[in-house]
Amino acid sequence: MKLNSCWINTFIRVKHDEILEYYYLAMRDLQDGAPIQELEAALKMYEELEEFEKCAGILKAINEAKYMTIKNIKNGHKNN
Repeated sequence: MKLNSCWINTFIRVKHDEILEYYYLAMRDLQDGAPIQELEAALKMYEELEEFEKCAGILKAINEAKYMTIKNIKNGHKNN
């Protein structure tokens, strides 16, 4: 039972790490001046490929960007 629990925890951690990776990449794109529409196009592509962890990270960045000013994005955003 412990082996299964360990494997599940590792799997969850890997998925979480992938979501965060794509979130940070999308936020970096926004810092570099990419329009939200570019991220939305990437989101659509990953949805079609059923890469849902990537979608989750990109969507998190899109949603946050809608509530942040460009100045906030360029100065960096600390994720808690």
